[in-house]
Amino acid sequence: MNENRLEEIKRHIKFRAEDASTVHAFADDVEPFFPDVTDRFHMELLRQPGGTVRFTGEEDPIERERRAFADWLADLLTGRYDAVYYERRFQIGADHVHAGARQDRMIMGIEIVWQEIERRARAAMVPDVDAKLRSFHKLLSLELAVMLDSYKEHYAERIRKSERSAVEEKLTRAEHLAEIGQLAASLAHEIKNPLAGISGAIQIIRDAMPTDDPHQPIVTEILGQIRRLDATVKDLLQYARPTPPRLSEFSLDQKVARILQVLREEPALRQIRVECEVVPLGVSVYADDAQIEQLIFNLLLNAAHASEDGGVIQLAVAERNDRVQLVVTDSGRGMTPEVQDRAFEPFFTTKAKGTGLGLSICRRIAEAHGGTIELQTELGQGTTVMVDLPSCAPVISPEEK
Repeated sequence: MNENRLEEIKRHIKFRAEDASTVHAFADDVEPFFPDVTDRFHMELLRQPGGTVRFTGEEDPIERERRAFADWLADLLTGRYDAVYYERRFQIGADHVHAGARQDRMIMGIEIVWQEIERRARAAMVPDVDAKLRSFHKLLSLELAVMLDSYKEHYAERIRKSERSAVEEKLTRAEHLAEIGQLAASLAHEIKNPLAGISGAIQIIRDAMPTDDPHQPIVTEILGQIRRLDATVKDLLQYARPTPPRLSEFSLDQKVARILQVLREEPALRQIRVECEVVPLGVSVYADDAQIEQLIFNLLLNAAHASEDGGVIQLAVAERNDRVQLVVTDSGRGMTPEVQDRAFEPFFTTKAKGTGLGLSICRRIAEAHGGTIELQTELGQGTTVMVDLPSCAPVISPEEK
């Protein structure tokens, strides 16, 4: 196959057997110029930004590079341009890719060789110089084509390996999350019924107690902890067994107003000011009413937990074309890059309380609606979460009906 490819390139650039003979005869004329050509190449290379980066930490790296370049020049004019030649040149391209050398460096080297050899051959009045230079120029084109083939194949292989690795990682992650989801659902069901029984029994005991009973605060605290456990169970079930969204059109600004009214009594938000801006008023969204409500609740509670007392949370809703953007910004501590990378992972949390499912559920809800969710944060500067949702029903083609 390599030999076929080599012959194809030769046909394109019209490199024939007589050209091979001509450049081989040219070798005696130009070999004395090779040291100066090598000097010129390395002078130009060292002028390039980052030209010496790949040399760092090597023993006599520049001298080694000079020797490799000189060997390549000497091998250039052998007169044999067959499958073995193709393999040698192909390997040079592979070595460049492995070392991180850019393609423009190779092109620069070819151009310098041409400029120096042409100038010096003409100055030395080499016999039949025009014919020899024409064949030599074809040879340089052949060299460049083969090494570019190598660059293309090895870069493509590197990309394929990266993509395979990413797919394998996603599959492993999906399998892992599916197992976690099954376990979470099983645990949630095992906990839910006994928890309901405990809650009912405690409420009966509380109702039977006098209002001035000294144990009333203890019973109230027990019920509060039961409600917290119940919320955790609901989160587990929501994550483990999400329901498909039931889509309908509703006013998003009215939904936001109702949520803010309910959240006034939430302990985490009592010392936090929420500023809300909706432009324009009457923004509607085509989505699952309950799921969008949960998404907004989760984002506001996350923002409140990240903020100090007296902090400010900004909630903005805007309509752009057929999309609605919901943006929640807090003035809290922000996240480190490591925490940001894992923020949407299920069960990951930096808080002492909580399941770590809030943002995971938000992402699942956004994606189930054909939307996206993104996070921008800076340590010490707060966090912004941006949700993008469709504002109208999807168009269904006749084939899908």
